[in-house]
Amino acid sequence: MTSCRNGFRTVLVLGSFLFTGAVVQPGTGGILFRDSLTVSAPQIYSGNLIAVDSSITIEPGSTFEGNIILIGGSLESAGKINGDIASLDAAVHFTQTAVMSGTLASLGSEPVLDPGADITGTVQTIGGFSRPPTVTAGEAPEAEPGIVEIWYKVSVVLFRVFLLSAVAILIVLFLPVPVERVARTIIVKPAISFLIGLLTTLAAMALSLLLALTVCLSPISVLGSIVVLVAALLGWVAMGREIGRQVCAMLGVKAHPAVLAGIGTAILTLVASVFGYIPFAGQILVLLVIAFGLGAVVLTRFGGPNYLILEETAPQDRP
Repeated sequence: MTSCRNGFRTVLVLGSFLFTGAVVQPGTGGILFRDSLTVSAPQIYSGNLIAVDSSITIEPGSTFEGNIILIGGSLESAGKINGDIASLDAAVHFTQTAVMSGTLASLGSEPVLDPGADITGTVQTIGGFSRPPTVTAGEAPEAEPGIVEIWYKVSVVLFRVFLLSAVAILIVLFLPVPVERVARTIIVKPAISFLIGLLTTLAAMALSLLLALTVCLSPISVLGSIVVLVAALLGWVAMGREIGRQVCAMLGVKAHPAVLAGIGTAILTLVASVFGYIPFAGQILVLLVIAFGLGAVVLTRFGGPNYLILEETAPQDRP
């Protein structure tokens, strides 16, 4: 039971990180997703922060106590940072009043350091380039060649594929029957699954926004978002489980259901990641694909034994 609870907790954390962001709370840190954060003087922000496609500004006289992970977006610091920074293709700029006591590791682009910026740790880039502890360079470094950006994007896709495949294997090992029920529902009722998934997504967004506007109900909004994220992750794994089964059947290969889920989820995630780089249209397409799995999860009540579809076409559990 302990391993099962640990596995489910891992699914919750990975699901909330991979699909959207969480909530930033000064004093504990958090995840910032496509948003902005400004630390104004004399404010002291305490806690570790993961920022995805977000803008972070640390104004003069303010202090950031904690580590920062940047995935895209930007960081403008004119204050003090006590901690380390890991930057993945993010624009990092330290002004002449900036002070940092930790290590700055940048992948995809070099940070811009104005004369007078006091970095007491080291500054490292993708090529292993390291600056002295105190930076007083007079010119901003040139950006890495375009090949670095391509390498970074490929690395991100491969990491996402590997991580989601591992999560899929974990889920199928602990919850094989619910995953099978969701997968069969997608096959038997694809239109209804898609419609329910689309309506669920729209309703969840509207309800989350409404609850977030009410301060006393904002925790409910966060909890509801996590439930939707877990449902979307379960649906994604179920689709991957079925894709893996179909591919291995065509190849005449027999494998454990968890292995099938890992293979299929890897294929599905790889294709979705490629389409995701198409501006707007690709992202909409990925969301529409997610709707199929989300709707099937709702129809089966998270893979439970009671179905909300017609009895004569209800999928049967496989041995």
